[in-house]
Amino acid sequence: MGNKKLSLSGTGKEILDQLCDQIDIDRPLGINLAIAKGISKANGPISNDFKDNKPKWTIPENVIKGNQFLLYKHLIIQELSKPLDDDTIQEYLLVFIESGLRIIKAEIDDLTSMEDYQLTILN
Repeated sequence: MGNKKLSLSGTGKEILDQLCDQIDIDRPLGINLAIAKGISKANGPISNDFKDNKPKWTIPENVIKGNQFLLYKHLIIQELSKPLDDDTIQEYLLVFIESGLRIIKAEIDDLTSMEDYQLTILN
């Protein structure tokens, strides 16, 4: 059990690349950080309006799998306070990834030149 192919917005891909460069991690870990940040900062349902004119980037299948997928699935269900089918879970995975990436982008932009995002991401 894991994620299906998901289409990340072009802006989301740029933020993901910036995150991965900033703290020297691979994209799969960056995606996991983004979804965790998106879920942790959410207060109920969130907007899914993350469209842009840039080319989309495909998140491969099973980047989020096994126990991680199960954990995120149940956290999303708890956050939205309603039961969700598997296809809807996949949609919300992408929504929380996109949301988390934008939160991370705002945090990176707020850093002073001396701060390290590796310490900031823990908050």
